[in-house]
Amino acid sequence: MRREILFRGKRIDNGEWVEGDLSRCVVVGETHIRRIEDNLSTTTHRIDPETVCQYTNYTDLRKKKAFEHDIIFYEDRQCHGHIVFKDGCFLIEWEKGREDLKSDIHFWFMERRVYVVGNVFDNPELLNQ
Repeated sequence: MRREILFRGKRIDNGEWVEGDLSRCVVVGETHIRRIEDNLSTTTHRIDPETVCQYTNYTDLRKKKAFEHDIIFYEDRQCHGHIVFKDGCFLIEWEKGREDLKSDIHFWFMERRVYVVGNVFDNPELLNQ
């Protein structure tokens, strides 16, 4: 299985999210994401390094890509969790009071039980932590 290495971050100039390859620029301290627009051209955007999120290689039922720091919703239990990278793997940390739920990201996305509903940067109010 081939893993897609993809990152997402918020642009410094307008606050929009951009996906692509993560790169460091010659200018010290700047972080950029390079988007391949087509096979021949690329566009580079300066991003806020605090917002960098790696793609987990999972998509929800709506085919929305799941990234680190995304907030997910488990419909059966009406609760939220967020995706973290810890101890070398992606996990789901559930909101307080839901410690009985598995943290195994593979289980949740392969069973198609969750939906990506936002991220911790734009929607922190979704988490009860």
